[in-house]
Amino acid sequence: MRVFFSALQGVLEIVIIIAIGYILTHKKWFEGKTADLFAKIVLNLSLPLSMIVNISSFFTKNDLISSAKGLIIPFLSILISYFLGYLLAIIFKTRKGRRGLLAGIFSLSNSIFIGLPMSQALFGDIATPYTLLYYMANTTIWWSFGVYGIILDTQEKREKILSLVLLKRIFNPPFIGFLIGVVIVLIDFKPPKFLFDSFKLIGNLTTPLSLFYVGITMYHMGFEKFKLDKDAILTFLGRFLITPVLVIILEFFIPIPKLMRDVFIIMSAMPVMVNSSIVARMYGGDYEFAVSMITYTTLFSVVIMPLYMVLLSKI
Repeated sequence: MRVFFSALQGVLEIVIIIAIGYILTHKKWFEGKTADLFAKIVLNLSLPLSMIVNISSFFTKNDLISSAKGLIIPFLSILISYFLGYLLAIIFKTRKGRRGLLAGIFSLSNSIFIGLPMSQALFGDIATPYTLLYYMANTTIWWSFGVYGIILDTQEKREKILSLVLLKRIFNPPFIGFLIGVVIVLIDFKPPKFLFDSFKLIGNLTTPLSLFYVGITMYHMGFEKFKLDKDAILTFLGRFLITPVLVIILEFFIPIPKLMRDVFIIMSAMPVMVNSSIVARMYGGDYEFAVSMITYTTLFSVVIMPLYMVLLSKI
């Protein structure tokens, strides 16, 4: 029970900050444009700098090289989960316009706005590099298979899966920050202290701004559109059961350090990606379904995360 309550406290830290964002939005302190601003700051400034700081702080060259094989697990687990989600969407006759979206939210998680703060709350800053490894796989697959699946499901005109646009999506500022951090470690470069400390201070904005963003988004989404249909149940199974189980199974064949395994399992069970609703709307998909799944998987994670932490303490 100690593990459960310890994990619950970590989750509640996240929930409280989200709730503050929600309440301040209700009181008109925050608005839709504020969420856009917070997202822009996080994705283009604080998160890339946070990645540079955390990678160079928690990894040595040997650690980085030995951890590289760990990337195989998130890549394989997400890809297997994605194609399984698409297969289940076909089997259960998910309607056109939602099938590609379902496969994406079935397998891909909110690895930054919820995943990074949750990982830090449950494991501490030492888990950040492993969280970023999972993010690397998650964002690569989302901007390739995930988005392309939505396009195939909704557009008559087919886009090429390999294109310059795709490369720009994958090599976004957080991913570039990740790569810069890796290079700094590999060449054993020591940035000037004043520069490193400045990066660290700005990087510390990532967690609170990310959680405020979620609270603002949840307020504007509302709760009236949620329907517990078969597609919703499939989404819950993918997010909270199937994808994490795939990580556990793969770890038997590809041994990795326990902390890395635990972080990967927690990251694989994160709520639905926030930008899934944006992409679905952009390409004519069922964005309202994405909105409801983002909202309720985020709420359900309050219960799911402590249960997973108890499970991880036993295996």
